[in-house]
Amino acid sequence: MGVIGEEQLQSQTKLTTCDYHRGLNMLVVGFSNGVFGLYQMPDFVCLHLLSISREKITTAVFNELGNWLTFGCAKLGQLLVWEWKSESYILKQHGHYFDVNCLAYSPDSQLLATGPDDNKVWIVSSGFCFITFSEHTNAITALHFMANSHSLLSASLDGTVHAWDLTFTTPETRQFVSLAADQSGEVICAGTLDSFEIFVWSMKTSRLLDILSGHEGPVHGAVETITHTHDVLTLVYHPDGKQLASSTLDGQIHFWDPIDGLLMNTIEGRRDISGGRLMTDCRSAANSSSGKFFTTLCYSADGSYILAGGSSKYICMYDVADQMLDHWI
Repeated sequence: MGVIGEEQLQSQTKLTTCDYHRGLNMLVVGFSNGVFGLYQMPDFVCLHLLSISREKITTAVFNELGNWLTFGCAKLGQLLVWEWKSESYILKQHGHYFDVNCLAYSPDSQLLATGPDDNKVWIVSSGFCFITFSEHTNAITALHFMANSHSLLSASLDGTVHAWDLTFTTPETRQFVSLAADQSGEVICAGTLDSFEIFVWSMKTSRLLDILSGHEGPVHGAVETITHTHDVLTLVYHPDGKQLASSTLDGQIHFWDPIDGLLMNTIEGRRDISGGRLMTDCRSAANSSSGKFFTTLCYSADGSYILAGGSSKYICMYDVADQMLDHWI
């Protein structure tokens, strides 16, 4: 909202709407350039002359008491309720001026975030926008609600990632096109369009933790890759979500930290799963590679044991902490 001069108003605008309050003897008028004027009658004393929109004001009315003014701009889908005595907004509703590029629902589906030129958060049940973020200086390309709260993340072509009251920046300007967060909400990742890098920040401190490079194209999905030396046959998460187990074609079980992507432990299970020799087999069990790997893994309910099975008559139960075979089933 900005103050303008009466000379500029008279030379460039047309009257589009007006309303009169008999009790207060006041007149409010709206103009084609988004400016409204509030006047004390009958002397036509100008109390306020302010700009509230980029488009013409299509409606302007007093409430019954006369202390609130309601303005509407049809082209922008804009609705404003303004208290003229305190010069403060009671309600601000504004649709998007440009096309919506991205959107995201909150975990409880109560809120909806939309992001073209600015970032708005809407109450799904009522359809009202209760907050607008306009810090980005370029188009918003990705939105993400945190899993454990209503904290909202937004990535933009201006090279920044915003989280309501935290801003994540890079040493040099980058264009972000993807966004992700870990389950705890402590680590934020964003992929770039121009440098093909992934930037990793701390949610608590907004400090840049790492820059992951090596991609030969735009990073459209911020997902960490865990490299194995052999083909991965199956994956399973620990019940607490803090450990990931993978079985590979060489008969090993690998335990990973899913947050840092680091290898924690390895179990060599090739000999544990190998069985005996059938009468029809041409090779002994020691010389055969068939069945010497696990095709399925499962943690126990408390996560202290992991069960592994494959093309064998044995199911192996391992102690996760000691990486030792407890017994066969």
